[in-house]
Amino acid sequence: MTAEEKLLYKLNKARKKEERLVEALKKLEPKEWSEATHDPEVLTPEEHFYFLKMGLKCKNYVPVGRRGIYQGVILNMHLHWKKHQTLQVIVKTFTPQEVKEIATELARLTGGIVLDIQEENTIIMYRGKNYSQPPAEIMSPRVTLPRKKALDKSQYRDSLRAVRKYIPRLEQELELLRAQAQNKENHASELAENPTIISSDTHDISSAPLSSLESPPSNKLRELMDQYDKTVEDDDPFTDESVNSDSEDLSDIFETDSDSAENVEQPLYLHEFDKLPAKITDTETFAKDLRQMSVDSKKTEISSENVDLADFDEVDQVFLRAAELLKKKRR
Repeated sequence: MTAEEKLLYKLNKARKKEERLVEALKKLEPKEWSEATHDPEVLTPEEHFYFLKMGLKCKNYVPVGRRGIYQGVILNMHLHWKKHQTLQVIVKTFTPQEVKEIATELARLTGGIVLDIQEENTIIMYRGKNYSQPPAEIMSPRVTLPRKKALDKSQYRDSLRAVRKYIPRLEQELELLRAQAQNKENHASELAENPTIISSDTHDISSAPLSSLESPPSNKLRELMDQYDKTVEDDDPFTDESVNSDSEDLSDIFETDSDSAENVEQPLYLHEFDKLPAKITDTETFAKDLRQMSVDSKKTEISSENVDLADFDEVDQVFLRAAELLKKKRR
């Protein structure tokens, strides 16, 4: 199975899936469809400004998720309008154009007035001047889908969007592959017509670079390759430069002082071993030498303390002696 056959198989499969999804969406459309026209009330600029300001300050809202408009959304809007004049409808997972279509559909099904669309996802609606709570048939109309079917419709719609994005990419790959094959055929025919291009000496052919033997791409092939590269860049917006910069930033953050500071070698105090005798003849003499070393070290400590005390004033010496006495008492 060649590469062209694989792409044709994938393309046919994607088109069949698209047709199947369109048929499934048609089956989910409600059978009873009302063509009732919506005639909203006319508001003065002062009233429009007042109700819009009220709607921006109000905290009551109705979310519209991936299911879109179904019976529960209309019912919740009428229940909010029972006590409040304005309402916010927060729409998610939809494009700005689809949000506008949802706003007009809500106005037609509920009889309300669309005041404004804020941040391309929040619809502010007013119930009307002479509003009275409608009967249950209007509050949850049969024109809309129930909760389960609305979820199925959203799943079919999302998969249809993905398939319609995938089909043009397959078509570009197929055109690119065919253009490359045609370019190779044209180059082979040119070589067959003009055999003098390649020298008859086999040694010259083997020593020639590969770039001279390859077929140069045509203008159409270059255009197709540029288009394909653009589509791939749009699909993968992240580059390696951002990854490298992130790794450098992390290395700067976790750099410690031990890495930057030089390893300073500390003395091993080997000169203390020079005081020991070179040869130990007897254990008694070794013990005497150790005692003598301890006595000498104590004498040096006492002499250093006396020198330090002599440097201080009389008052400082009194305080130092008092501190030594306190230490002895605690021990």
